[in-house]
Amino acid sequence: MKHEFWKDWKRKTKLEEQAIKTLKAGKRIVLKNIPKKELISIYIKGSLPRRELKKTSDVDILCVLKTKKYLKKLRDLEKEYHKKYPMKLEIRGYSLWQLKTGKRIAYSSQTPPSRFARHVLYFKLIYGKDLTKSKFFITEPLKELKGMIGIFRSKFLPDFRRKIIGFSDIVKQTFWLTENEERAKGNDPPHSWKKLARSIKDKNHIIHLALKYRKKKPTKDKKLKAAFIRKLEKHLDNLEKKYLK
Repeated sequence: MKHEFWKDWKRKTKLEEQAIKTLKAGKRIVLKNIPKKELISIYIKGSLPRRELKKTSDVDILCVLKTKKYLKKLRDLEKEYHKKYPMKLEIRGYSLWQLKTGKRIAYSSQTPPSRFARHVLYFKLIYGKDLTKSKFFITEPLKELKGMIGIFRSKFLPDFRRKIIGFSDIVKQTFWLTENEERAKGNDPPHSWKKLARSIKDKNHIIHLALKYRKKKPTKDKKLKAAFIRKLEKHLDNLEKKYLK
């Protein structure tokens, strides 16, 4: 019961039931393949614990390991089991050293370790030790925002144009960009797509258009996609003028 956060949920949707089945399977896979002496914690993050699931959502399992020895194993397990359950399964991880230093290493989660440290309060523990009060490395909000702007310019937008990532990926990353923007302003934004958008009163802010496309199936209309990308690039221009002086 301790690690089954969904037990208290009322009126679970069919999608949530599917995600819970996938979560349980993912947990069994990790416990079967990673030595318990190496495994500190298993968390579930993303849209499931926030109860913001979509049909295209993944079940995101995040492991914290004592060393980097089994990080590649986690990635191999994800490749093997990603599409074998009711919902797509992601299995990623960090070593304890990464969380203490903020350093990225091969085969670990693509998300920066400092983002885990900042958001662990919002994740749900499904196995092991609760790390919510641990003193991990957290990047300064302004530095994190600058880094996010740079990633949009150097990776996300070019990858979208080369069709390496989809429109829904760009929309999702826009939420992380906005959260970083709010933290750079000194705010404490809510860890929820809907609540984040609701907290921003400027209706012209890109977060509101991002939420529209997040709530519904991403548009296939090329003109609407292009309009969103233009608005996003203008938003990045404004952020650069304000924060990258």
